[in-house]
Amino acid sequence: MDTTPQASQNLGNTIPPTRQQPAESDEIDLKDLFIKIWTQRKLILVVTAIAIVIGLLVAFLSPVEYSASCTVVPQQTEKSGSNLAGIASMMGVNLGSGMSGETLSPTVYPNIVKSAPYCSDIMQTKITTKKSSVPITLYEYYTKDEYRDKNPFSIIAKYTIGLPGTILSAITSNDSEDLGQAIYSDTITGKVISLSEDERKVYEIIRNNIQLELNSKDGYIVLGYSFGEPEAVAQITQNLYTTLDKYVRNYKAQKAEDNLIFVQSSYEDARADFLRKQSELAAFQDANRDLSTASARAILRRLNSEYDIAFTVYNELAKQLEQAKLAVKQSIPVLTVIDPVVVPNQKSAPRRAMILIVFTFLGVIIGIGWVFIKPFIDDLRSSVRTVHPSLSEQPIFKEEND
Repeated sequence: MDTTPQASQNLGNTIPPTRQQPAESDEIDLKDLFIKIWTQRKLILVVTAIAIVIGLLVAFLSPVEYSASCTVVPQQTEKSGSNLAGIASMMGVNLGSGMSGETLSPTVYPNIVKSAPYCSDIMQTKITTKKSSVPITLYEYYTKDEYRDKNPFSIIAKYTIGLPGTILSAITSNDSEDLGQAIYSDTITGKVISLSEDERKVYEIIRNNIQLELNSKDGYIVLGYSFGEPEAVAQITQNLYTTLDKYVRNYKAQKAEDNLIFVQSSYEDARADFLRKQSELAAFQDANRDLSTASARAILRRLNSEYDIAFTVYNELAKQLEQAKLAVKQSIPVLTVIDPVVVPNQKSAPRRAMILIVFTFLGVIIGIGWVFIKPFIDDLRSSVRTVHPSLSEQPIFKEEND
């Protein structure tokens, strides 16, 4: 066997190479992360302290708000046969009860309370405020500064964080001056209403402050409002319920009036048909007293049958007409209050403890994030200087040669 170096080299070429182990592990070393955070703890504490100060300013300078609510139960619609179904049942035809329903479904209540006509009625709510000796309307409160407390945070936020929105609203308001009043059409109530610029702003405020929670499973509705004064928010919430009840009542009354008109028209037609059949039967009986022929007896049976049908329809519609008249006159509560409005004694906003916790958490996250991002930014900056040294050496402003 050849043991020369050349043979050993040839033999080594036939041996498959062994798999190399990675020199470094790709796993994140938590110990290094904690060391890096600990070495930069002063920076993290400073950022967290700044966030806490900002959180305290936001918590104590934000406007105070109170919330009031009431819980109501809508009237359940009785599924009874309609007028046409009642008439058809006498003919042996069943039309079912799908045409019944005299009240609005609670699922459309959110559309009502967010509509322009509804909010326009809420604007006229009389409220009692700390800065007014006499009751004023909600519209006056939102449009006149003398009735509201000056809040420095809202002013600072308006001209700092909210400056882009302030500029945009100023531009859009200037553009909308040529358009005149804003026109809103409500498909629920059938009202068409036009709002001025101030009314439109108040409408948006009221719409955003109204809360309506619809619990379809248990069949109740929670209606609420948020406002800066406890007594006033109770008055507004009470009017929210009263106005909603009025809207639903008006819809129900309109349906009852429409039903009365329909029944009245059907009753008049049935009465005319009944009188005509009665006259035809009486005239035939007067002219054919003997009824000696079979054809005369057949005609009499047909006239009697038509008369009986006309009388039954006429009698049924006469009953329904009286019921429709009573339905227009009766006043049944549509929304039943099970939890009335109470003047709140504790504010609902701002939630100062929650605000402070959130800002503290954000400060810690921002501080730790900056600790890990800053080396990457430094590496990126050094790489740019290495690739383009002229960017770091060339002065920004060149001196002009005399």
